[in-house]
Amino acid sequence: MAKFNPNMLVPAEKQGNTSNARSAKEVLVANIDKQKHLFNNPEDDGKPTFKVDGDNVLFTLRVSNTALVLGQYEQDGVKADVREMQVPKAHFVEALDFLKDKVVAGEMDSQLAALDEKKQARVAKLRATRAAGKDKAKA
Repeated sequence: MAKFNPNMLVPAEKQGNTSNARSAKEVLVANIDKQKHLFNNPEDDGKPTFKVDGDNVLFTLRVSNTALVLGQYEQDGVKADVREMQVPKAHFVEALDFLKDKVVAGEMDSQLAALDEKKQARVAKLRATRAAGKDKAKA
C-alpha cells in the first residue's frame, strides 16, 4: 500500500437527499429482518423489540420509535388496538416472516403512510429551521 499523502484528501461528493432515502415500509422490512437476526444471534449488537418470557416471546414492530398496530381485539363492546403480540418462542421467526409478508403485500400501508408524512413534516421543519439560522447568521 502506498504511503499516505495529504493530496489523497479530497472533498467527498454530496450524496443527495439522504434524509428521505428509505420509506417507512423499507425501514420496517429491514427492522423485521434485524429482529430475526438478533433473536438467532443474541450476542450481536442491536436493539431488540422483543422480550423472551419463558416459552413465549412478546414483541412489537417499530418504525421511528413508533409501535405499529398489529391487530385489534374487542372486549365488552370496546375495541382496542394491539401493538404488542405474543407467540411461542419456537414460532417467533415464522411469526415475523408472516408479518413481513403482510407488510410487503401492503396491509400496513395506511399506518406506514402516516409515518412517512410525519417524517416529511419533521424534515421540512428541520430544513426551515436550519435555513432560518443560516439567514440570521448572514445578517
